[in-house]
Amino acid sequence: MNATEAVNFMARLEAGEAIRTLAGGGASSICSKEAFLKHCELYPAWGAKALALAKANSKSRILEGVFKRMVEGRTTCNNGHPLSEANIARMHETRKWDHRWCETCVRRWRGVGRYLAEDAGVIEPPQIEAPLSLSKGSRFVTADDVELIEEWLNKGVSLRKLLSYYDIWRLKLYRKNNPAWEAKFKPVIIRNSKLAVAIGSRKLRKTHCKYGHELTEENTHINAVSGFRACAACHRAFNGAPVTPQMIQNVERGLLTGMSFTDLTRSVGGSRSIISGKQLRNLRISRPDINERFALAARNPATVRSFASAGTVAPFKGSLASTSEDFVRNDIELYVPRDGDYEWLFSLTPRYLSRNARDIIVSDIFLELSERRVDRAGVPACAKRIIAAYSKDNPLKAYGDIRTPLPLDAPAYLDGTMSRVEIVSESLWA
Repeated sequence: MNATEAVNFMARLEAGEAIRTLAGGGASSICSKEAFLKHCELYPAWGAKALALAKANSKSRILEGVFKRMVEGRTTCNNGHPLSEANIARMHETRKWDHRWCETCVRRWRGVGRYLAEDAGVIEPPQIEAPLSLSKGSRFVTADDVELIEEWLNKGVSLRKLLSYYDIWRLKLYRKNNPAWEAKFKPVIIRNSKLAVAIGSRKLRKTHCKYGHELTEENTHINAVSGFRACAACHRAFNGAPVTPQMIQNVERGLLTGMSFTDLTRSVGGSRSIISGKQLRNLRISRPDINERFALAARNPATVRSFASAGTVAPFKGSLASTSEDFVRNDIELYVPRDGDYEWLFSLTPRYLSRNARDIIVSDIFLELSERRVDRAGVPACAKRIIAAYSKDNPLKAYGDIRTPLPLDAPAYLDGTMSRVEIVSESLWA
């Protein structure tokens, strides 16, 4: 990039254009991306200013998209109430939509709207994992169903979380035919719905992310799809962080045990995924040797076909594992060793066994965990099963005793292949 191109580049950045249009190889681009990065390296002050402008332009384009999607052309709120001209003008002035600007909704919810909920006095009701299973075969709910619904309503659970859409429709018929029940529980249903909205509002107005980073203006960026805040520190630490050898080893072990790329990049149980999609993509493209290791380790048929596909980010031309038709998907998460795992597993073995026997049992449990046949929650039951199998194969009393005779399929002689059952048959029928 020469001096004239650098001046034009900076002027267009200051005008709000994006780097992908200036260095993307299109008709309006000035140079290639490599030339731009090289110029930033040669002139650090110019590069720092250009990158800062590019980041600001990107954020402004995201905000502009959110504004066009959520504000432009809006004449009513989300519930269909018409907005006054003053509110619409305020929306365009501030370039955002706020649910508090609908006076009808505010009066209806009495200060418990999405952004008006008070933290004080809001007690979360018990969590319900799935909607209630009511009686089937009739369009009307039974007396037992109504009793169960009343119990959960009194606990503070909203109907939307309590019942499926079909059961809500059945309950509407019951409420229509039973005015006394409707008069008694309608205030409870409204209270529970407001409580659910208030709790959701409190969760939306978080001050820290789940990993403890403060959600300040400098530490947040706006998601282009949802328009909500996201923690920039977590984004930089996870998506932009270098891939460690331990992460590569975990990915390889996951592929060997039948996990797919989706399983490896998916967050399970609130914990971070093994590797992010961006990290995995960059690793496969920049490191052909690592991509080959992953291809040879893949056991999931979908992942094997992905490596052989020409449309993948880093196709592998060598021989791959055969896609077995009897492959069974396993949703157990990958086992990652932690400090104290050996002591924990050793404590599950019987004390009357020798140290060598207990170590053998511990190694068998480790193997079950590593091959994703059991998760951490199922380790105690797995340990009992392995201990029982070990005790059966290695009884405390010696083989050959009258109390523990040798099995009939045991070798009859030390240097032969004839089994004891053949000797018994010959001695009985000779």
